[in-house]
Amino acid sequence: MRGAGIVAGCVGVALLVGGCDPLMERRYITEGAGVDLYTADRSSQIELLNQYIGFVCTQIQTGPTCDSNWTTFVQAGMNGTDLRCDGFLTWLDARRRDREPIIAEISAINTAVHAIMTVTGSNPRSLDIVTAAFGLASASYANWNSRLLISANQSTVQEVVYTSQGQFRDKIKNYPVPDQPTAIYLLRNYLRLCMQRGAPVEAQTNLVVANTTPRTYVVQAAVDSSYTTLRALLYPNGKSPDPELVAYVKTLVGANVAVGPIVTTNPRFATLRQRISACIISHKAGHDCPKNSLSQFIQ
Repeated sequence: MRGAGIVAGCVGVALLVGGCDPLMERRYITEGAGVDLYTADRSSQIELLNQYIGFVCTQIQTGPTCDSNWTTFVQAGMNGTDLRCDGFLTWLDARRRDREPIIAEISAINTAVHAIMTVTGSNPRSLDIVTAAFGLASASYANWNSRLLISANQSTVQEVVYTSQGQFRDKIKNYPVPDQPTAIYLLRNYLRLCMQRGAPVEAQTNLVVANTTPRTYVVQAAVDSSYTTLRALLYPNGKSPDPELVAYVKTLVGANVAVGPIVTTNPRFATLRQRISACIISHKAGHDCPKNSLSQFIQ
């Protein structure tokens, strides 16, 4: 089937973004955190913890066991956690900035593929399959990103994290830290303040956004960029539509159909906008789509 390679590629993208560790998933589903104090991976975890303790103790120059100076150990450990947290927040901001351009790129490729398949004579069923495949890729990527704190402004997330960290430091500054278990307990709690799904970050960010964001309702362009693509084709000078292209579009959707309502951000016409764009590109290449071939999408 023509376009099968494209479909397979789109489905592959969807599967890749949904990948996971099946053994760990199964364990958490059946056991949760578990009821046994000891599990098979504890030995390796303890070894990693010992390496971490030695690393921090070497930094504060008190020997590999910190000479029982656990208060200084906690301070050094929190400084190291700050570096990790800054790196995570920077990565999170990059993912937030990447989301819309990547989804728009998938849509642009979809439009180009439609144009190529239209020129080469693909039937409507093949075009429907390609549209569904690209839609799956876009939805899978969007759903994967919905797991992250990318909807809130970066400065808001940073404010919540840095405020929480400052409050934690103030709270424990006079705490006695008599031993290693107490030190590790404090550092784990400090690290949780920056976790992607940590309650302080997510819950407090939602609270800040709810308390500071005014109720403003904005009409947004379709996330699949079908609106911007079609408008750029129909309005080459950015001000008024090309009469010849408008007349051509009417031959596709029906002479009595108004083109204006289609060239909006209404998601109902997203697929129709993609097909019109593909036909316009094909028209400019000298290959017209059949008359009334898009009228079915007006129903």
